[in-house]
Amino acid sequence: MIQGLNNIFTEEQINNAKKLLDSLNTEQRLYLSGYLAGLNQSGALSEGFSANINQSNPDKEEVKTTQLTILYGTHTGNSKLLAEQAQGLAQAKGIEVSAISLQEYRVRKLKDETNLLVIVSTHGEGDPPVSAEAFYAYIFGKKAPKSNNLNFAVIGLGDSSYAKFCQTGKDIFKQLNALGGNAVHDFIGLDVDFKDTIADVLPQVVAKFGGSKGNGKAAVSASVVQNDLASDAWVEVEVLEKILLNGKGSDKETYHIELDIEGTGLSYHPGDALEVQAKNNPTLVRDILAKLNIDENDIVDIAGVQMSIKDALTSSFELTVVTAPVIKKYAEKAKSQVLDNLVTNDPMLQDYLYGADFLDVITDYPARLDASELATLLRKLPTRLYSISSSYAYNPDEVHITVGAVRYQLNHREHLGVCSGYLADTINEGDMLIVRVKPNMGFKLPVDNDVRMVMVGPGTGIAPFRSFLQEREAKDAGGKNWLFFGDQHFETDFLYQTELLNYRKKGVVAKLDVAFSRDQQEKVYVQDRMRENGEELYRWLNEGAHFYLCGDMKRMAKDVKETLLHIVKKYGQLTDEQALEYFTNLKLKGRFQEDVY
Repeated sequence: MIQGLNNIFTEEQINNAKKLLDSLNTEQRLYLSGYLAGLNQSGALSEGFSANINQSNPDKEEVKTTQLTILYGTHTGNSKLLAEQAQGLAQAKGIEVSAISLQEYRVRKLKDETNLLVIVSTHGEGDPPVSAEAFYAYIFGKKAPKSNNLNFAVIGLGDSSYAKFCQTGKDIFKQLNALGGNAVHDFIGLDVDFKDTIADVLPQVVAKFGGSKGNGKAAVSASVVQNDLASDAWVEVEVLEKILLNGKGSDKETYHIELDIEGTGLSYHPGDALEVQAKNNPTLVRDILAKLNIDENDIVDIAGVQMSIKDALTSSFELTVVTAPVIKKYAEKAKSQVLDNLVTNDPMLQDYLYGADFLDVITDYPARLDASELATLLRKLPTRLYSISSSYAYNPDEVHITVGAVRYQLNHREHLGVCSGYLADTINEGDMLIVRVKPNMGFKLPVDNDVRMVMVGPGTGIAPFRSFLQEREAKDAGGKNWLFFGDQHFETDFLYQTELLNYRKKGVVAKLDVAFSRDQQEKVYVQDRMRENGEELYRWLNEGAHFYLCGDMKRMAKDVKETLLHIVKKYGQLTDEQALEYFTNLKLKGRFQEDVY
């Protein structure tokens, strides 16, 4: 590799390039890679930088400058990184472009836009991410402008295991169309494995907005995109400790796992998540191959790598979750009228898929498949994210996660969550895991260490708040901290009880309110404790406190937000509309942040 470089560049140029790359952060590297790729597309690299930028060429047709606005709405940061990649491609084509967060965008400018690219993720059950809420509400509201002069495209990011896959992007696409806009490209929905296709998708979309002539496909390296979209390289780490946090007799199974990152170069911030590569349960793999009558030693080609179908199912493909695209492809092989009817009835299909794994599907609707056909049907095995429950400032040699094992009975057998089951049943102290850090830009500590914090984190939702408290102790922060924690039983499910009580004793936690739902006849939840402390909670908010919420998305998070609205309305003596405006302002100012799942 070095010899090849030396044949092209001088040693001084190589050293200067290395110094430049070492000085750039992830976002800057992403922008540079897109910019250079776009220059290559337009021919600027072969014709020369200086001639293209600083000199006019009378023999070359003048290209009319196009203006493009790129708006991104993100929760984990992927939409922002894609927006910056698209920005680099557009600028290299001579397009005047700006990339702006949907949260910072002045919605009244929409009526003046002529070219718009929206890149947005979907949060929860089809909801827009917090950063996109105001824009989403505006375009669906009475003040939304007619957009007859608008050319637009929309890229949605999502997970096809959810019923409302890329729903926010789909909604925005349809509404911009309804407002009179001209879609220059069909809606693009990207699944969790979007890094495999984004090198083709982005140049195609950007090319629709004009700019300098090119071949319509930039030479964007998939490996460059993948590396830049990763918050850090994958690293192999050792499991130092694995502790079951629940007591004997608990219905829960929650593990505290400590990983050794000393010497790996891995670092993280409070609020970040750890991305873990899992493996499928060997029993599930064996039973699927047996049901399909496929020899586990049959060889398949996975992205140019030859491996046994057993190894491929273990490490490369998702088996514990069946998405709608997967079962629809399978239906073409199964040739079952009953299954054909099912996949065309979306409500019935979602009911069937809820909790089902691939073994359920092939048991209910048998088909004849060989190893290669099976490999082409399945979705790549996504990684899993766990909120980091430790502070790098507190202990830079370790990273901790808090994992609730997912187990349930369906169709007369036990089903497991792919990663939680792997961590609970297969991984032990001394084993190795492959991980990397996933930054969470929407869930961060206040910049000012003297600002108060209210944290609501029942169950495994406590994880990031353990990190927050460790960080604040390590930095001797002056801001008061109030924690609401809940679970089923005090005796068996008070996660990190000793640590939290010590924090309260030392004053790191100023207030600790707990709710154990099954310890009395009438169930009590964290939102009930919030309501009991409503007046003081409202006072904290008025004094500038930041409010954080982590945990179950479907019920708890909704109930907590409704309770907070009720508190604001009651103790602020506000109308429903005023209370909603108060709550919206908290979110816009970054003083209400949530990490729900």
